[in-house]
Amino acid sequence: MRFKVKRQDILTELSYITPIVEKSSKMPILAHVLVEPRAEAQSLTLAGSDLTVSIKSTCPAAVEEEGALAMPARELTDIIRFMPESAEIEIYSEDSERVIISHGRSKSRMVCLPVDTFPIISMFQGEFLDIPGDILRRMVQMTIFSTTQEQSRFALNGLLLLMNNNFLKMVSTDGHRMAYVEAPKVLENLETDIRILIPKKTVLELSRMLSKEQLIVQFAHNENNLFFRIENRLLVSRLLAGQFPNYEMVIPRSLHHRFVLKTNELRAVINRLNVLADEVSKRIIFRMENGRILLRSEDVNKGEAEEVLEVEYQGDPVELGFNSQYLLEFLNVVETPQVSFEFTDENIAGMFRPAGDLDYTYKYIVMPMSI
Repeated sequence: MRFKVKRQDILTELSYITPIVEKSSKMPILAHVLVEPRAEAQSLTLAGSDLTVSIKSTCPAAVEEEGALAMPARELTDIIRFMPESAEIEIYSEDSERVIISHGRSKSRMVCLPVDTFPIISMFQGEFLDIPGDILRRMVQMTIFSTTQEQSRFALNGLLLLMNNNFLKMVSTDGHRMAYVEAPKVLENLETDIRILIPKKTVLELSRMLSKEQLIVQFAHNENNLFFRIENRLLVSRLLAGQFPNYEMVIPRSLHHRFVLKTNELRAVINRLNVLADEVSKRIIFRMENGRILLRSEDVNKGEAEEVLEVEYQGDPVELGFNSQYLLEFLNVVETPQVSFEFTDENIAGMFRPAGDLDYTYKYIVMPMSI
């Protein structure tokens, strides 16, 4: 194996692959990246996997001799990162277990693993569905934060993706809140409805690959795997098993009260109140009374704070407690100057959503906390 490659070309691809490899694993091969130079295409194929998520990509290379080796991913990335930006790097195998990485007077010798133990990455031979990358990225940003952190709740540790010719939907929940976003009429020629659960790690890697505005994501799936192809990169993921909650039952059909609040103002108020909120519960209390919302927080060891927002409300006082972090995560991704806050009473979930005419539907439902 022998080839030359530009530093920036290989480093760009490694920046997508290296984060998914296992830092410490009972399977040492999972800490490695598969390196395969192809003479006919004059290209370099790189691949990494943690058995749940895999990424395969290519970049230009001047290939003298083909071959394949599994090289330590993080060490390879670091060696290349610290080389000069304009460097053309030569990589060649010394024997079946060692590879040399050189540029100018710099030479590094790395121990590699044979490729026969590297995981086989599934491929898809059928037709892919085109999804606008900017829409998919925006939907991920609006939902991923409300997935659960509990590894034991498998179905909640990912996002529900639904699509047909009429809509593209994404839903996430951790049992205390739910984010729902729907974009109409973005897909064409979809013969059957699709309903799949995508692991959270897969979605995180996908969002990193969607940094450009106008990319097209080519999507396909089979019984076991999901396939996302973006330019010269292929992301392959296992389907997430489990039964996702009936999200339609969670969305309130009618709420008695609705306010429109300034997004930046509400975010600033919550950030200030959060300083003296209870460190465990992070609770902020909304008290709706005639003509205003009184927001307050308190911690027995730190103190208390309150602020008032003027609103059009007439009726009996109502108090709702919300986790401040939940609200901030929503307010940090909302793209509109104003947000709508809707509620009925302290026993029913409140709903937040962007205010105004939009080309998508976004609803964020949050269960109130005990006061």
